[in-house]
Amino acid sequence: MLNPSPRNAKPTQTVFVGEYTDGLLDPNRPMLGPVAAGGTIVANTTPGCWGPMITPAIRGGHEVTQPVFVEGAEVGDAIAIRIKAISVSSLATASGNDQVVEGRFNGDPYCAAKCSNCGTEWPETRVEGIGPGSIKCVKCGAEATPFTFTNGYTIVFDQAKSIGVTIGKSAAENIARHAAR
Repeated sequence: MLNPSPRNAKPTQTVFVGEYTDGLLDPNRPMLGPVAAGGTIVANTTPGCWGPMITPAIRGGHEVTQPVFVEGAEVGDAIAIRIKAISVSSLATASGNDQVVEGRFNGDPYCAAKCSNCGTEWPETRVEGIGPGSIKCVKCGAEATPFTFTNGYTIVFDQAKSIGVTIGKSAAENIARHAAR
């Protein structure tokens, strides 16, 4: 059964979304809204599917924002979504192919990380240095990523954030050393 609360609420023209689902889509979990038909949804999305590697508070490997109920929509309806704007906030991003690290997850490595040393589920992490072993469990100091890159690449964006180009290893390492920037 769909969460009934948005259905009974008064629709608004704009709904702001800043919550995530831990990678789970479930019609019984809470929805936001309703947004009026023809209204606007403003969402702050997560840092992509690699987010859990360095952001354990984001638990879903392919994280999504909390769903929004649309006024008048019924199960099985199709709705049209028009993207008015996307704002890229990063100066660079990385991606690639991954490989799971046995012992660092319970079940799905993208949705159930654990520290292989102390056993903490969804361990809080800190960054020490750069590279594959730089994400450490705050509790015990062990490497704490449930997967690593087998082949990766880094992309930098121009100032307008309209063009992205891949860069070489030394430039990527320089960006990593100044990640807070």
